[in-house]
Amino acid sequence: MLRLYRLLWIALLTLLATPALAQYTRDSAANKKIDEAINTHYVATDFEKAEGVLLGTLNACGDKCSPQTIGRAWMYIGIVRGSGKNNQAGARDAFQKAAAADPNVKLDTVLATPETQATFAAVVGAGAAEPAPAPTPAAPAAAAAVPGGGLTCTPAVTTVETRRVIPVQCSTDEEVTSMELKYKSFGSETWKTLPMQKKGESFRAQIPCTETGTAGTLKLYVRAKDPQGEQLDSWGSKQKPIMIKLAEKSDEEPPSFDDSEAPARCAAKEECPPDFPGCGQKTGGAVGGKDWGASCENSKECKSGLLCEEGTCQTAPSCDSDADCTTGLCINGKCDITDRASGGGSSGPAGPYKRNWIGLAVAQDFAFIGGQNVCDPRLGQQSANYACFYSGTDQPFFHTPYPKLDGIDSGLAVATTRVMISYDRAFAPFFTAGARLGFAFGGGPPAGQKPPPGVTDPAAHTPGTEGYSFLPLHLEFRAQYWFLPLTAKLFHAYALAGGGVGQVDAKVAINEYDCEDAGKDPNNPSGGIVTDMTSPYYVAPLPYKGANLSAYQQCRTGVSPSNYHHKTYKAVPVDAWKKMGQGFIEFGAGGMLSIGQKMGVTLEAKFMYMLPASGVVLEPVLGVMYGF
Repeated sequence: MLRLYRLLWIALLTLLATPALAQYTRDSAANKKIDEAINTHYVATDFEKAEGVLLGTLNACGDKCSPQTIGRAWMYIGIVRGSGKNNQAGARDAFQKAAAADPNVKLDTVLATPETQATFAAVVGAGAAEPAPAPTPAAPAAAAAVPGGGLTCTPAVTTVETRRVIPVQCSTDEEVTSMELKYKSFGSETWKTLPMQKKGESFRAQIPCTETGTAGTLKLYVRAKDPQGEQLDSWGSKQKPIMIKLAEKSDEEPPSFDDSEAPARCAAKEECPPDFPGCGQKTGGAVGGKDWGASCENSKECKSGLLCEEGTCQTAPSCDSDADCTTGLCINGKCDITDRASGGGSSGPAGPYKRNWIGLAVAQDFAFIGGQNVCDPRLGQQSANYACFYSGTDQPFFHTPYPKLDGIDSGLAVATTRVMISYDRAFAPFFTAGARLGFAFGGGPPAGQKPPPGVTDPAAHTPGTEGYSFLPLHLEFRAQYWFLPLTAKLFHAYALAGGGVGQVDAKVAINEYDCEDAGKDPNNPSGGIVTDMTSPYYVAPLPYKGANLSAYQQCRTGVSPSNYHHKTYKAVPVDAWKKMGQGFIEFGAGGMLSIGQKMGVTLEAKFMYMLPASGVVLEPVLGVMYGF
């Protein structure tokens, strides 16, 4: 019976414990990431990386990790801060959170320095830690800065807080043309080089905060060179570098350029392990998990400090301003993307923009036309840039039409069509310039032709104007300001201005009434002027300003007696061509919808003012662009 009671109690306890165990589904994965942070990154003295992985693990845990696992993670964060970064205040905060999660948390005395053990004992209690083996040697103290050569350089401080950009500024009396900054961060085996940019009388560069995240000694020196690349002067040297101590806390003023404030301190990285269950739920996926050299589609897939270039994750280049970066964003001396820099809360770029763009486009011209006397040889065809032809032919209409019906209502008329190829160069994500070359279709017959035989009206033709043919060439130079820049994710928009060479022809079909038919019987076209005064088609001479006007003169001037009815005569169908150009200036706006990273569909609307044959043209353009 006793044995039966015991089995029942075990079963009851198992049933009660099962829901609690099922609650902590991420314990196993979390402990693996904690081990990775300590055994891989902390041991390699990459303290920033170790803390980032631990903080990211806690972030991904949520309520799916046990108090023991959370306490263990905070305990190791305290070790990273206290023993790795010499930041006992930060270690104390971490140990307090560890004890709050798990009051029985134990300190890993193998990794904790005596100072860190003392901090842990003050927070949790001495009984929680076991005796420690030989302490880990502390990081070497930074040596005092020892200048070398004749350069005058800043910063002059000996201690700088970790995670701070370090501006370096140098000037000299020597005739130098360039300077370069060499530096080696704590724990690194290689020297890195930054070209210094000249501003005013000094040269400048910034060591990014990605290089100052670990407490220890930062070594640097500056070399000044002549036009042949020979060294003329130096500040420090490779053998005797300037040394700056990086610490979590410093009483010295943070370094800055002489004309600006010190850059703000960078935030501590919190990395969400990419293979951890629930990872990315709070970060928006802003920081990817792909290492250097991994294939990628955009920079969001790459780890912090890397950008997607040519299909692989590559080290982000150094920069001084946004214009130095293909992504259009410079953060703490390194090119970055908006999503990553803002913690995933921005709708900014997901990758670099392309510098070169080629395209194919189709444009349709619509001309603003209208006016009176458009086919009169003395008026519209000479001064208003119209050319009139018998409908459907290239035979000029050189007769004088009845002026009261020789007109076109104002409005838009379909004009020429263009096919163009283009090239644009992006000098910044918000500015491009380029050219278009194309061919125009739908132009009219040559203007200014000689009158056909039999046309004797001296006003119908101006000698020396023969044979001006339509110009099919389209050549355009333009610049665009992208107020939704090329670094935007999906849609880009711009305003444009430019000019070039081209001609626009627009045709309108009208009916004309030829004044040479005035006074003729329409039923007898080959007959002469009607002289029978009883005929309804007789036009009597009209006294006008001391002269008697003939029927032709009456028609031409628009003056006629009551018995002259122009509508009686047969209408002549005519094509009136408005000819504009052969040069133009333009302005307008447009947009591009991205298709992947290298292609886009464009749509723009622009106004063209044609010169010297003036006119206004509205031109919508549809195209496709390819970037590289």
